[in-house]
Formats: sequence, structure tokens, C-alpha cells
Amino acid sequence: MSCMTVTHDISAADYERILEAYLRFHSEDALYQASVLSQACIESGLGPEDIIALHFDALAELLKSRSHHDQARATGDAQQFLLEVMITYGVKFKEFLELKLRETMRDAESRAARERERAVEAERLQREKDEILAAIAHELRTPITTVKGNLDMVTRSLNKGSTKPVGEYIRHAREAIDRLSRLSADLVEASRGDLPPLAVKRLDLTVVLDQAVRWVLPAASAKGIKVQVPSGSEPLWAMGDADGLLTVFGNLLSNAVRYTNAGGTVSVLSDTHGDTLSITIQDTGIGMSPDTQARIFDKFFRAPEARIMEAKGLGLGLSLVQHMVQAHGGRIEVQSAIAQGSKFTVVLPLAQE
Repeated sequence: MSCMTVTHDISAADYERILEAYLRFHSEDALYQASVLSQACIESGLGPEDIIALHFDALAELLKSRSHHDQARATGDAQQFLLEVMITYGVKFKEFLELKLRETMRDAESRAARERERAVEAERLQREKDEILAAIAHELRTPITTVKGNLDMVTRSLNKGSTKPVGEYIRHAREAIDRLSRLSADLVEASRGDLPPLAVKRLDLTVVLDQAVRWVLPAASAKGIKVQVPSGSEPLWAMGDADGLLTVFGNLLSNAVRYTNAGGTVSVLSDTHGDTLSITIQDTGIGMSPDTQARIFDKFFRAPEARIMEAKGLGLGLSLVQHMVQAHGGRIEVQSAIAQGSKFTVVLPLAQE
């Protein structure tokens, strides 16, 4: 099933027309029409991958008659348009989930009148579901930030008259949108009460780390923070889920950049010990007190030092990191001191040949 048969009868031609209007005029009306498309897809039970496919089909048609320079500029603008569509999808989907959750709670309350024990169990399951939804929603921030950062780089390059690096920035943005699509699919599964399973296979952690580092580079560059990674590293083979481990190292690197002052340094180190390997994320940031370190992996806990530096945050990132590391049969360790930075070390089993 495609978006061409959804409620409101929005066709591929309609999407192409709306996208073309946005590329030409950047009008609010075009964004509104795109939000109608997002709502229609949600009501029909479609996922973000359908919107992405429709978008790139329409974009391919629109780029056929353009010059290379216009193609680069239009592609950057189209990525911003798609980002707006996906953000609208997330907001509308959240409203849709809240409606479904309210209906579920009404059913649970009705059952509670007949059977107290079942109501208590339903409340426990609902709480767990909410935590899963909150954790996945927390993860949505990283690819959205990555897309915005790379689009900013595209804009700056085009303003300078340079198109050479544009393709690389767009590729990074596309990778982030792909991850956004996968997280949105996980959100759907979590809304049904199902934990997204880990797709465990033998993988090279250096590839995962490379992607996680590339995603934080725009934010690090904006603060003048140097990100140091080992050059020419040998493969680090582990049994794991690529998306899950990207969540681990993406959160750790994002936190390191967020809580390191301008001009600081974030380092990525790796080592092997017998049948285990370790990845260390070290920064020169604000650091943590011993009391904070004792609670840093608790759900919804935010360190006083972190709240002073940045008010926003759910306090879910490190809890999610610890859960994911343990699900891979590993452990995470932390060393820190106030004003002396922090060091997080993830220890995982080596994959056997």
C-alpha cells in the first residue's frame, strides 16, 4: 500500500506539486499541505518509509531538468522540506498514540472495577510502555539534529559557491533520515507493547563508531571542540545490533560534546583484553561528583552539573545506554571528577571467528 491511496486522496503527483511549490517559493502553504500528507499516512497505518520513498521519487522527477548547481541547491532545500514533514509526522503520531493510550487506560480502569489485580498489572505494563516510548523519543533527537547540522553545512557551502562537499553532507543527512525511519518503526512497535528485537550479527565496531563520530561533528565544530579518533584502526569485531550500539556510542559522544566547554576535546579510544574489547569516550568537560556518578544510570536522573549547563533533558540517555550495553552482554564504567572531565568505558565480548 502506498501514500497514493490514503485518506484525503493525496497522490504522488500531489506530493510532487507540493514539493515543487516549496522549492520555488518556500511557502507555508506547501508545508501545511505536507502536514496533511503526514496525517493521512498515520490514519492509514503507514510508516515514515512510505513518505520517504514518495519524497525521493518526487524529487527525482523534479531534478531531471535542472542544472547541477540547481540540483544541489534543490536537494538541500528538499531535505529541509522532508525534515519538516517527518517532524510533523512525529508530532501527529504522538497525538495519535496519546489518544490510543487514553483509550487503553479507560479500558484498564473499567477492568479494575471488576478485578483489582488485573488493573495493577495493566498499570505496570503501561508504565513500562511509556518508558519505552520516552526512550525511543529521546533517540529521535540525534538523527534530527544530525540532519539539521548537515543541512546547515550544505547551506554554508552553497553560499560560498562550493558544491563539492554538498553530496557528502546530503549522504550523511540521508543516513540520519534512514535511522529516523527505523526509530519511528520502533516507536510503532513500542506503542503496541512490543520491545524492538536486537538484530545481532558479527560487525565491525569501528564502522559504528565512525558513523557516531560523524553525527556529532557539526555540533562539536560549532563549539570549537576537537574530536580525536584513532587513525588507521584495525577492525573491532563484536556480536551486536548496529542500531543498538549506535544508540550507545551516539549518546555517549553527544553527551561528551554537550557537556564540554568551547575549545575542549573529546577522545575515542579502543583496546582489547583477552576475549573482550573496550571503547572509551573521554572528554575535558564539566565532570561529575561521586554522588552523581552513583546515580548517573538511573532513569530520569539528571546531574545537578548537567542541569546548570543545559536545562533541557529527560535523564534517559545513560539509562538507555546501560540497558543496551547489558543486553549485549557487556558493562559500562565511568570515571569522573568535577571540572576535570569524564571517561565512559564500554566493555563488550569480542566476536569469535
